[in-house]
Amino acid sequence: MLFNSYLFIFAFLPIVITGVALLSRFARHDALLVWLLLSSFVFYAHWNAYFLILLIGSISINYVLGRRIRAAGSTRTGARLLFLGVAGNLATIAYFKYANFFLENVTEITGSTFEWTRIVLPIAISFFTFQQIAYLVDSRRGQVQPHRFVDYALFVAFFPQLIAGPIVHHSEMLGQIKRLAGLRAANIAIGAAIFVIGLSKKVFIADPLGTFGGPVFAAADAGAPITFLAAWAGALSFTFQLYFDFSGYSDMAIGLARMFGLRLPLNFASPYKSTSIIDFWRTWHMTLSRFLRDYLYFPLGGNRRGPARRHVNLMITMLLGGIWHGAGWGFVLWGGLHGLFLIVNHAWRKLRGGGPARTTHARLASWALTFLAVTLAWVFFHADTLDGALAMFTAMSGLDTAASNATGTLIFGWEQAGYLAVAAVIALGLPNTQEIMSKYRPALNFAGSTSGPTLIALRWRPNFVWGVAFVATLILGVFALAEPTEFLYFEF
Repeated sequence: MLFNSYLFIFAFLPIVITGVALLSRFARHDALLVWLLLSSFVFYAHWNAYFLILLIGSISINYVLGRRIRAAGSTRTGARLLFLGVAGNLATIAYFKYANFFLENVTEITGSTFEWTRIVLPIAISFFTFQQIAYLVDSRRGQVQPHRFVDYALFVAFFPQLIAGPIVHHSEMLGQIKRLAGLRAANIAIGAAIFVIGLSKKVFIADPLGTFGGPVFAAADAGAPITFLAAWAGALSFTFQLYFDFSGYSDMAIGLARMFGLRLPLNFASPYKSTSIIDFWRTWHMTLSRFLRDYLYFPLGGNRRGPARRHVNLMITMLLGGIWHGAGWGFVLWGGLHGLFLIVNHAWRKLRGGGPARTTHARLASWALTFLAVTLAWVFFHADTLDGALAMFTAMSGLDTAASNATGTLIFGWEQAGYLAVAAVIALGLPNTQEIMSKYRPALNFAGSTSGPTLIALRWRPNFVWGVAFVATLILGVFALAEPTEFLYFEF
């Protein structure tokens, strides 16, 4: 079920809110949690009812394992149970997400004609599996507070964050779930405002940019010649499309959770304003970065064993982060590039003996280099084939001698320029969602969650002017939902 669909906005969400309102008034707290849990299961089953069995089974097994790990304490039994749990979760992801990729490469290398039934990828498996791996590891560390099954199940399956994050942590949610008290007018207003901002990002910016960038990458994958301007327009279109699509989803998730009185962690903090790759990964998909840092990079040794080991750990972390996004060599190369970027960034900072650039000119140059590196890496992330990615790079370098024969539909035009300009102004020049809503604590905050000053005029207030603006935006957004499109991160 899509957040940006009539079914969700006009049927599912009102029914869930009505149920919460009634149960919080006439029933016990447990009934409220069960209602939200069952609603989340219905939300997930709308995609594929059979995979609901997988979700419920995963929740149940990990809950039991977590209890047994905590009971075993620091004994060898606890260590064995943790290994079993982590291995089981990773094996589940490996089977559903990477078996097809593995078999494709084996048959191509060996020249085999072996045929198999392609395995369907359960939606959200990467997200809810990572959440539960963190839960098991922290159970072993003694960092999980006592809780009931319904609390744990809702933490994993809560529908606003279930499909594409943010990747929530048990320490952030279990306590909130225990204190959940029903609806409040202030939370409804704040959550609805954040939801509308996210919806606007999706329907007014991300989707139109997808219609521009998609054909360019498709042509590159098909071997068609592409002009220099078309290639850059396609790459930049995807760069901004992915940001507005994914940050739009994250905003909608945060807004929906806030309607029910729950705060999710921030996932984006103006990443394209970053002046280094280090800063980029502190502000892009922040909850994934946090997971990779806490449950992969630090256990590998982090930066505690010297510069050489630190660089190796960074590369391993980013390669696995790339593979997490999908089964394909493009994702591997994307992760490897970012690993290399981070290594160079850390080495440069050490060489110059300081942190980020200080002067205006140095910061501008650092921003331009960072944005260029990120944009180029996105080409590997989006292209369906390595040949298509190389074709894009060739065209972007101006070395495609056949580009003069490119079709007119792939030539840079004024409409595309207009959308790119609007996207750039919003992403690079205006406050982000949490800055606009900062007075009302829109989400869980942690270091580095905001960037830059907030324009006073753009701070949200519960008044008539903002109300009219958001209602008008919502109406226009609803009219744009005649053909809703999936969010890009549903693929990962």
